[in-house]
Amino acid sequence: MSWKSPNSYHLPVVAAVLIHAFAAFLLVAEWRRSEPHMPEPVPQHLIANVVQTENQAVKQREKEQQKKRDDKAKREKLAREKAAKEKAAKAAQEKAAKEKAAKEKANKEKADKAAKDKANKEKLAKEATLKEKAAKEKSAKEQAQREKAAQAAAEQALLEQMALEEASAEMARQEAAAKKAADIERSKQIAADSQTQIRLKIESVWQYPPAVQPDQEVVMKLVLVPTGQVIQAQVVKGSGNAALDRSVEQAIYKASPLPVPQDIRVFEQNFRTFTMKFRPENASW
Repeated sequence: MSWKSPNSYHLPVVAAVLIHAFAAFLLVAEWRRSEPHMPEPVPQHLIANVVQTENQAVKQREKEQQKKRDDKAKREKLAREKAAKEKAAKAAQEKAAKEKAAKEKANKEKADKAAKDKANKEKLAKEATLKEKAAKEKSAKEQAQREKAAQAAAEQALLEQMALEEASAEMARQEAAAKKAADIERSKQIAADSQTQIRLKIESVWQYPPAVQPDQEVVMKLVLVPTGQVIQAQVVKGSGNAALDRSVEQAIYKASPLPVPQDIRVFEQNFRTFTMKFRPENASW
């Protein structure tokens, strides 16, 4: 509510003082006029003029007093209206202040409730997050344990598989070795049999010259093809008797093709290129 400064009341106060002073003057003048006195005799026309002048003065005073009363009533009315307006303004301000306070209180309660709800939500969210994290950690730990167990089982199975494979491989190696040994032995037997047959065939057509000694020996190098055909027959070590050496060479070519083994591996290992010793009178060896 706004209040006017003291200077705004100076004019009404001065006006009131002047009005009261003028009223006092009128009362004194009227009192003095009402005192009994003996008027001096005046002419009749002068009396009429005085009466008329006095009536005009009275009317003028009454008119001025009425005007003052009207002005006073008007000022009082304005003052009442102003007071009413100020009272209404004060009431409106108080009402606005109350409404503002109520609104601020409602807003504060609303904000407090929102803050409390937010805090509860955050708390619940945090608890949910912690629970979820704990569940994930538990799940991860269980998964790690399962993976570790599975890895251990896989490693054990791998070790067992490796052991089984090693045992199988060892058995296979042993079988291969046994087979190889058997093959070698068989190859040796086939080679020995073939050499015996080759020697018998060559000796069956060998006609060595006379005057040879049983201990004379000719070492021949033979080069064959898988069909037994003799490609080359060469004296590696002679007997000292050229005729005997030539007779062995001729017998080899004459006996061609020689009885070589059908197994190509045995042939390649033993009969592609090989040497044989020949002596006359083989029966005496």
